[in-house]
Amino acid sequence: MNGMFNILKPSGMSSNAVLSKIKKRFNIKKVGHLGTLDPLATGVLPVAVGKATKLFDYFLKKNKVYKAVFTFGKLTNTLDSEGTVINTSEHIPSKADIQKVLSNMTGQIDQIPPNFSAKNINGKRAYELARQDKEFTLPPKTVNIYSFDLLEQVDKNSYLFEISCSSGTYIRSIARDLGKLLNTYAYMSALVRVKSGIFDISNSITMEELLQENSQKQLINFEELLTGFEKINLDDKYYNDLVNGIKIETDITKNKEFLLYCKNELFGIAYNLNGYLKIKVNLKIYNN
Repeated sequence: MNGMFNILKPSGMSSNAVLSKIKKRFNIKKVGHLGTLDPLATGVLPVAVGKATKLFDYFLKKNKVYKAVFTFGKLTNTLDSEGTVINTSEHIPSKADIQKVLSNMTGQIDQIPPNFSAKNINGKRAYELARQDKEFTLPPKTVNIYSFDLLEQVDKNSYLFEISCSSGTYIRSIARDLGKLLNTYAYMSALVRVKSGIFDISNSITMEELLQENSQKQLINFEELLTGFEKINLDDKYYNDLVNGIKIETDITKNKEFLLYCKNELFGIAYNLNGYLKIKVNLKIYNN
């Protein structure tokens, strides 16, 4: 089995738990997800299986879109609703207050990740040190916030936002920083990832659907995943050379990567290296 699933991760389940269920369901070993979602969060979790795990570099850094609820007046140590309240404020901003400052939080910004995160500090995860009440400082990371829109007020203290951002952005940190900008506190109380690169929540599948007998039909194949690449089909005479890894001279002058086919079979992502075909990502599937 080779391809990707667009999973709708439920709240209360870790991203790694999703991988475990897929491994067990299909009896496969090579499985990985494209960007962790915290257990609290729901939404799009692209999962690669088989040779699709070789495509991580082409998908990991894609832009993301989230819908998030921020609750004002409190700050937790985890920056979300699962943490312990460490600061409070009587000030709850109005919609007008929030609208005035949102533009200050878009564009390229330096963001400090949450202490309860998987960032590595001298060989240890930040969340491990945070749980031990160890003091440490995480360096800021440059991220891009492409849009930050207030959608509606959910209740007296909470608002729903839609955020489009670069990969690696912490929505929990945005909540903290927005609260600070408004002279109060805020934490993330709900999160849904609605888009991750080409993967959209509108065509995702639930865990229940995944565990059904015909769920393999939901697997997205290489051709669907790599639509942005040009396709080049070599003459049939080169088929055995490709299978056996023999160098093949080429006059293909493309200065970019392309999908390499022979006998209409996909061999992988290739490019021209000093006049020879070079397969960068081998995607050939052999049927034993």
